Amino acid sequence: MNTQKIKILLAAIDKGSLTKAGQALGYTQSYLTQIMKAFEDEVGFPLLVKTNRGVEPTQETRALLPAMRRLVESEEQFDQEVAEIQGLRKGTIRIGTFVSTSVYWVPQIIEYFQNNYPQVVFQIEELGHDEMISGLAEGSLDIALMSYPGDNAPIDFIPILEDPMLLAFPPEHELSKYDYVPVEKLKDYPFIMTYKSYDNDPHRVFEDAGFFPQVRYYSRDDFAVLSMVQRGLGLAILPEMTINEFPGDYDTRMLDPEAYRTLGIGIKSHEYAGPLTRFVIRYIMKNIR
Repeated sequence: MNTQKIKILLAAIDKGSLTKAGQALGYTQSYLTQIMKAFEDEVGFPLLVKTNRGVEPTQETRALLPAMRRLVESEEQFDQEVAEIQGLRKGTIRIGTFVSTSVYWVPQIIEYFQNNYPQVVFQIEELGHDEMISGLAEGSLDIALMSYPGDNAPIDFIPILEDPMLLAFPPEHELSKYDYVPVEKLKDYPFIMTYKSYDNDPHRVFEDAGFFPQVRYYSRDDFAVLSMVQRGLGLAILPEMTINEFPGDYDTRMLDPEAYRTLGIGIKSHEYAGPLTRFVIRYIMKNIR
């Protein structure tokens, strides 16, 4: 089986579009259409179906997805093993990341490998918490720079650091009198929250406290949340790493009890991580603080 066809099909499914798959892989739309037609002739049934959202796998394709992803992973691991034997560090690493880890961690990682192992290619995608877990489990990501996924997540997690969760509020707010704001005081204030599927850590603060606040707005973007806080539209709980990257006209306080998110590296499995993936993980564990 030609893995090039499988990689194109998987890219179209992951991106939801042949056009986007072509942009990511460097192929023209007409070439991808020809490849998919030849692939369908080879297997004897349709592989993709067009919807108003783009393209989606057919029922037959869904049944084959785990095997196709394993085949691609095996080929990439083989290539990495060969490179390891040759004394080289080369290959492609697909990384899922939060906005905050994109800003603080990713540039340092890429700079190191660009200067020392220029044949290593990084594909970076900013995703939410649940998307990263799915990407790792399905094999579309090699590494995720993420927060602790929970005990029941179908992936392995390597903790790196503890990032404080801070309360953000407009200047001269009545809660500014506290050095550490008691979480129970937040019951009666309107909040702006990130979606739980995107960032579970602020939600976990309230789950641990045994109540949920009055949520006025939800957003997928941490910086949009802070922008709304500046406008006096509500309060927010966000990681210190995110807040430090978005200076503005708002105040912050630690919580009582203190809350943290555990940032680290998510991988599908320690057992099946390829040599290049393991090499990148070792660098992150040694150098990212």
